[in-house]
Amino acid sequence: MKALVNKLKLKNYKIEGEYMKVSAEYPKFEGKVPHLLCKKGDIAEVVLLPGDPARVELFKDLCDDFRIIASNREFNVGTGTYKGYPISICSTGIGAPSTEIAVIELIELGAKALIRIGGTGVLLPEIKCGDMIITTGAMRLGGASEFYAPIEYPAVASFEVIHCLIDACKEQGVNYWKGISASIGSFYAGQGRPAVNKLFSKDDLIEKYKELNIINMEMESETILTLSSIFNVLSGSICAVHANRATDDWLYDFVPAQKQMCQIALEAVVLLYQRYLNKK
Repeated sequence: MKALVNKLKLKNYKIEGEYMKVSAEYPKFEGKVPHLLCKKGDIAEVVLLPGDPARVELFKDLCDDFRIIASNREFNVGTGTYKGYPISICSTGIGAPSTEIAVIELIELGAKALIRIGGTGVLLPEIKCGDMIITTGAMRLGGASEFYAPIEYPAVASFEVIHCLIDACKEQGVNYWKGISASIGSFYAGQGRPAVNKLFSKDDLIEKYKELNIINMEMESETILTLSSIFNVLSGSICAVHANRATDDWLYDFVPAQKQMCQIALEAVVLLYQRYLNKK
């Protein structure tokens, strides 16, 4: 089929004339995937996945030779090196649908390990705001991954990534917790919050999750873990605690915790290369 090309929106493409042939089933533009606007060679084998596009900018001060490769919608993509090892950062936006797009396109571009870095709310009073949560597995409540595998298929993090994240936390002297997350396609009703002063959940979701020994709630991990397992890619998740639902605390200034989490993730990437990817 022929697709009309908006030259202003697709200004990165060298297009002659008003029309170019693009497949609706498998869209690509000069080898670039349609949402991340990247091609093979732009992406390192290990990619960190923040939700917030602005968080990608934090790595300009943490990495060497860091540059933004592409920026489109909620997807901000940067690549550089850390201690000599290649690393890419790609924002996913909020929730499962946009995360699915990022994960699928990154794997197609050659990513071998995907690690979520973000913020989370915890359910146990002993966990403090600013602590780190390392997800070992997740409840699949996001929605998008159900198009790939039945709900019985587990969302589990790779041992290799968990191992490296734990050791990086220990080396940095940072308090961390590990366990099962509830990864939910809703911020308000799905996490037991009132929406426009109305509480939609008839059950006490927080207590239900606590009875299942869930330690935190967030919105992207299960999509990353499930799809990575299906496509044989290493995966994991580390999140800084922004809120505690048991104590009703909210971390207003979460930037220091996020910077610390980014530093931990980078150190874990080095360990991952050294121990498992055999690349320097």
